[in-house]
Amino acid sequence: MKLNWHNDEELQKLAEKIEARSPYKKIENPNKKWMTVAHMGKMLGLKKTDRYWLVHKNYFRTETLMGKMRVDVESFEKWYANQVKYHKIDGEAPGKELKERSLSAKDIEEILQCGSWTAYEIMNKFKDDIIIVDYWKRLPAEVFWKWYEGQTKYRTKEDRDRDKEIEAATMSMPEMARALGVTRSKIYGIIRNPKYAEYFDLVIVADRKRYKKEGFEKFLASQNEYKRPVKKKPKKVEKKPDQKPVQEDTFTKVRETVKQDPSSVLTLEQAAALAGVSKPTVSKWCGKSYFPNIKQGKVVRIPAETYKEWLRIYRDWEG
Repeated sequence: MKLNWHNDEELQKLAEKIEARSPYKKIENPNKKWMTVAHMGKMLGLKKTDRYWLVHKNYFRTETLMGKMRVDVESFEKWYANQVKYHKIDGEAPGKELKERSLSAKDIEEILQCGSWTAYEIMNKFKDDIIIVDYWKRLPAEVFWKWYEGQTKYRTKEDRDRDKEIEAATMSMPEMARALGVTRSKIYGIIRNPKYAEYFDLVIVADRKRYKKEGFEKFLASQNEYKRPVKKKPKKVEKKPDQKPVQEDTFTKVRETVKQDPSSVLTLEQAAALAGVSKPTVSKWCGKSYFPNIKQGKVVRIPAETYKEWLRIYRDWEG
């Protein structure tokens, strides 16, 4: 095979074949200063055209050494750490330095645990500070954290965990209203009253007003007008009689009754007239099997005597 010794691609392929067959594996020099364009392309998973297109963008330093183009390793790594478009096949993720000094909308979304729309809304507050990297908008980290420290509406996970401890020791005005069984307007009046002002210490948590529980308890102890209402015991609710589903053997008896004496059963219309209710109500009772009934096609049959007995008990229970 005839090789073109001035073609980096062919030399790189030949070196890879020799290395693959050799028992002695090539060890990369950690202190090397230059690398071939082919090696750089292989590292990023790029084909020949894309490799040279990237080189001619002048993102990193290149030199022609002994008639061949070489890529400066330090310059390349610096560029790699400040972009997010290209990824090494085997190696660290890109944009390490970029992510330390700036944030994308997705980064803000994860930090604040908010929606993407909210993250972009926050970024749009700082249009003059936005930087564009690989066609993506990024906000300088310094600008973001300065804004974060000056507001209380949006919180990081760490701050939310800390806020939970504060919330456990405080109460909102609606919570105080429920505790006393009064309206919110009454609570507003109590807090504004100079007589009770010393008991209510205001705490702002995520843009919400809260007051210390300790002060609220002292307020309750200092006067007799407002007290926690006594909880009433819940009333026992009696179950309606004869509301259990009818067993299968009862339906079998109904079928036999219909066969032997058709006049001893009622239709839905007759049962509704007897009970003084609508036809759908009786149909609902049948569906819940409050009493024996049998369906023949679209016609429902109800044993008259059994229905009348159930209806008597039901009316007695209803009063």
